[in-house]
Amino acid sequence: MRISPAGPESSDLLSSDLLSPDLSSPDLYEESQYAVRNMHSRWQELRKKDGLSLQRTPDGQEFFAALRHADVFEVLNDPATFSSAYSTMLTVRGDGDVAAGAAIHLTDPPLHPAIKRVFTPLMTAQAAQRLERGITERMSELFDTLRGRESFDFCEAMVTLPMTITGLLMGIPQEEWAVTGRATVRAMGGVDAAESERQRRMELFQAHTTIMSVLGNVLEDGPPADTVSGRCPATAEVVGDTAGRDVPLLNAYAFLMGANPTVPQTINQMLIMLAEDADLWSWFTRQEETDQRFVDEALRWASPVNHVLRRTTGDSVVAGTEVPAGSLVSAWIASANRDEEVFADPFRFVPDRSPNRHLAFGLGVHRCIGQHVAAIGMKIFFDLWRRNVRSVALDGEPGHLISNFLNGVVCLPLAVAWK
Repeated sequence: MRISPAGPESSDLLSSDLLSPDLSSPDLYEESQYAVRNMHSRWQELRKKDGLSLQRTPDGQEFFAALRHADVFEVLNDPATFSSAYSTMLTVRGDGDVAAGAAIHLTDPPLHPAIKRVFTPLMTAQAAQRLERGITERMSELFDTLRGRESFDFCEAMVTLPMTITGLLMGIPQEEWAVTGRATVRAMGGVDAAESERQRRMELFQAHTTIMSVLGNVLEDGPPADTVSGRCPATAEVVGDTAGRDVPLLNAYAFLMGANPTVPQTINQMLIMLAEDADLWSWFTRQEETDQRFVDEALRWASPVNHVLRRTTGDSVVAGTEVPAGSLVSAWIASANRDEEVFADPFRFVPDRSPNRHLAFGLGVHRCIGQHVAAIGMKIFFDLWRRNVRSVALDGEPGHLISNFLNGVVCLPLAVAWK
C-alpha cells in the first residue's frame, strides 16, 4: 500500500519550505537551516554525486559526509576503521566529547560490548514485553490528562511521554519526568531562532546541567539494581581508569539522551503526517492494532537522528574517496533512509513497507540497545491514539529544533476531536 505525496519537496519533513535558504548551497553543517527547510532535496542531490561529499564547519574544520545507504552502511558497520571513541555529533569536536572512551556510545570494541553486557538483560525483546503493561497504564494516564482538550501544543502537553516508557526503566522519580523531558530535547539544539549564539549556548549548558543534576541525585540515592541507573555503577569497573571522570554518571546520561529523543520525535513526525494526509489517517484508523511494519516505516520516515559522527583510525577508501587517518566522517542516516537505490518510492510513506532496511536504530555493534523498548512504546502510543482520537489536524505551524543532529519538533499545535 502506498500513501503520502511523492517527491523530496513534499511536507515529509518540514512544512515551512517557503522559508528555505538557497538550495544550491552545499553546506550541511549550518544548524539554523534544519529548523526552516526540508533537507531531503539537498541530500538527494548530494547522493547523485560520486564519492563522499567534502564539507567544512564554520570554523574551517573539514569533514566527509556519507549520504548513500551503502556508504552509511559501510561506515557504521566498521567500528575498527570508523571509531566512535571521539564524538558522535558534528557540533562536539575539538578535543572530542568529554565522555569519549567511557560512555557506551563513545566506545569501540572490545570495550563497547563489555559495557553493553551490563545493560543487555534490561533491553532484550522479552524484557521489553514485560514492560508493556506498565507503559500502557502510564501512557493511558497521560492521555486522560488531555481528554476533552480540543486544541493544544502536543509537545508541551506530552512532555513526559518518553518518560512513560523509559522513566521507571531509567530509575528516575516521576516528579522529575517533566523537567527531564524538556531538558533532553533542549540539550540537542536551539528552539528559538531569535536567540543569539551566546543565549543558545547558555540554554544548552543549563539543559545539560539539569540532566546531570537529576541523574547525579538518582545515582547518589542508590537506584534499584533492575534499572539502568542501578546498573551504571558497574560500568566504572568495566571501563577502568578514566582520569577521574564519573563513568556511571556519563553512562546514565548517555542512556537518557539516547532514549528520550527517538520515540517522541518519531511520534511527532507521524502526527504531522496523520494530520495532513487524509488517506493515511483513513488507513490508520482501520487497523486493529499497530503493526511492526508501520513502526519501521515511521522510523525510516522520521529518521530522528540526522547523522552520527565517526573518526577514522587509519587511511581508508569509501565510495572511491580517499579518507586519511584522523578524518571526521559524518554518516547521514536521514539521507540513507530515503536512498532511491534501496527504497522503492522513498518519498512515499508506505505503512506496510517490507522489506525495510532503515538505519534509524543504527547498525552493527552500535545498533540501539533500546530498540525493543522503543518499538513497544511507539506501538502502545499509536494504539492509544487510534482508540481515543476521532480526528486530528494541525492547528498552526509546527516548530522545529535548530540542530543538524536531531530532527526535532519542539512545537506541534493540534486540533483534536476525541472519541
